[in-house]
Amino acid sequence: MPRALLLSLALLVVAGCAPKPFPEDNLPSWEERPVTGTFNASFEEVWDASIEVLGDHAPLDRIERGQGVIQTGWVKDFSDYVYKTYGGTRVPEAIRWRMTVDIRKTGGRTEVRMTSQEQVEKDLISANLEFTGSVYQWIDVPSSTSKERMLLEEILGLLEKDRSNPDYGYPDDSYNDGDYAN
Repeated sequence: MPRALLLSLALLVVAGCAPKPFPEDNLPSWEERPVTGTFNASFEEVWDASIEVLGDHAPLDRIERGQGVIQTGWVKDFSDYVYKTYGGTRVPEAIRWRMTVDIRKTGGRTEVRMTSQEQVEKDLISANLEFTGSVYQWIDVPSSTSKERMLLEEILGLLEKDRSNPDYGYPDDSYNDGDYAN
């Protein structure tokens, strides 16, 4: 009995963190929802980890190391909170997304700001749109921020993995005594 109660409580907590689901005929208004992570690592380490993680999930369209900007191409996926309803069953809406990442050195740390642009494809009639030459149009919807948080966790995991490697060192190997302080 306590195990079932604990599982119910855990599901309640997880459900409480999820964004409100939206049916297809009542899409949420677009708003930018950036997610920021700060890492106790050098700009170069965070940049390399970000390139690796983002490249595993999406094509990289824009890479400007001097400006600290990475932008992915569009990726087709399914929404984690915008859905269609068929006979009482909620089906995730098909979406496309792309990520813009800004990496900045702040003091002794490196800050990563991720902003996702998500869109759903709608027809003129169901979305009450003006005809612009196509029956279907991509409409911006806000991100639930789950992809951004997952990508930041993967970057952190990669940084921690690199530091646990005994061959890990500084670029000039002059300060590799196993203690990392940045």
